[in-house]
Amino acid sequence: MNQPRVLVVEDEEYLRDLYQEVLLDEGYYVETAKDGNEGLVKIKAGGWDLVILDIILPGMDGIEIMRVVKSNPPAVPNKKVVFLTNLDKDKEMQQALALGDGYFIKSQITPGNLLEQIRAYLNIEQAPKQIDPSAPADPNKPTQ
Repeated sequence: MNQPRVLVVEDEEYLRDLYQEVLLDEGYYVETAKDGNEGLVKIKAGGWDLVILDIILPGMDGIEIMRVVKSNPPAVPNKKVVFLTNLDKDKEMQQALALGDGYFIKSQITPGNLLEQIRAYLNIEQAPKQIDPSAPADPNKPTQ
């Protein structure tokens, strides 16, 4: 399987570095952007398996970035866009859901559940389970 490509657009340096480190440690290819303008350029380049996009950013907010991208999509589409937010206001969440594939509330994200959520958005299971060669075969499992 190719290395999943993830773009993290987050202006808070601590969170940006944390998300990047956690994702790199899991084998993802990760790039970051520190503001809305840089994020827009990278998102418009396309080809991301997942974009994690903060809503409140300097330069251009995440919702506006997605409006621009939706009106002029990249040649190579991005597969999923998930918003990051401190907000829990209905209006912003409705806008985010209309323009993206979901959202994370920053205060509820830990490194462990970040990875769990990312795997779910990318439809990736955890590392394959090790098979114990001494275990009896599963009679319900079809043979090839």
